[in-house]
Amino acid sequence: MFNRIWQLAFKEFIHFSRDRLTTPFILLGPLFQLVLMAWATSRDVEHLSLVVFDQDRSQISRALVTSVTNAGTLDVTAYPDSLEEAQRLIEGGKATVALLIPPDFAAELEATDSVPQLQVIIDGSNMIASRTVRQAIEGAVAEWGQKLASQWGGTGSAGTPIALRMTARFNEELEYGLYAIPAELGFVVYMVTLMVAAIGIARERELGTLEQLLVTPVTSLELIIGKAIPAMVIACVDFLLLLPLTVWGFDIPLRGSVWLLLSLTLLFITVELGWGIMISAIARDQQQALLFVFLLAMTEMVFSGYMVSVENMPPFLRTVSNLFPIKHYLIIVRHIMVKGAAFQHIWVEAVALIALGIGSLTATFLILGRRRVD
Repeated sequence: MFNRIWQLAFKEFIHFSRDRLTTPFILLGPLFQLVLMAWATSRDVEHLSLVVFDQDRSQISRALVTSVTNAGTLDVTAYPDSLEEAQRLIEGGKATVALLIPPDFAAELEATDSVPQLQVIIDGSNMIASRTVRQAIEGAVAEWGQKLASQWGGTGSAGTPIALRMTARFNEELEYGLYAIPAELGFVVYMVTLMVAAIGIARERELGTLEQLLVTPVTSLELIIGKAIPAMVIACVDFLLLLPLTVWGFDIPLRGSVWLLLSLTLLFITVELGWGIMISAIARDQQQALLFVFLLAMTEMVFSGYMVSVENMPPFLRTVSNLFPIKHYLIIVRHIMVKGAAFQHIWVEAVALIALGIGSLTATFLILGRRRVD
């Protein structure tokens, strides 16, 4: 019995050793995933965008801003001239937080009968960054107030905490669901699209019918479109089922245009079809195609902002994340649903999807054309 078991096991080892495509993925893929995830999650959130509406324009207000940015969590990116401009920067995703300093801030700080107030507006759509920002500002302002009190010999209201009025736009309670559930909606659509598209051509190769298709008058473009249509229909139906469940079942707001969301979702599905069919053209069978989908999904989960905030990544990984369509799509979903963003706020992400879609579909077309020649 043991001899037969050993022979079967030995046969499996031989099979793996001869599979030059799958075996490296199985052995090296987990190592790559661990290194990637550890690298992406080992840093604190840094260099978030801060805009300052300083109506006081005094030496004290400038010292406060310097103290807030000294820790490295926040970087001043703009000095708007009005509250409305600061709010537009928050709504457009150009800033994570706005610090509003009143015109009489220094005078109230030196007075003995008043407590100076600061207003802070946080973009609550990114819950992870919002909590980090709130803690950073509270800590920096408290520490600065204590230092100022000691410099002034403990006189005046500087010895008491400065009143901070925090407002979280789009997610006042900083609920995790408003941040996570729209991303989960996008990730489910991504997985369905990728899996259905990835097994199409691989199934033909596994059944031995791909060679027959390649010698027929069917062109590579016709083959791609024919395989893409069923996957696109399935992904669209899934999205139309999941969106009402997300909005009404989990009480997630849809503050933006539903037609804009549907249009950009269709664009994203088209892009992912290119990735899926490319995997299908490379894989030898359906099992190998699904393995590639799993490894790609694990990688994109890190870079997408679904599991790890992109702001938390090292600069190099933040740059690399722009190459993954899911990262741009999750930004689109969150901005439209939670922030009510219009197209002018997310057009950069839409252009990125178009560029990535052209690249993936072109690569797929070239791979299939080479297979036809071979």
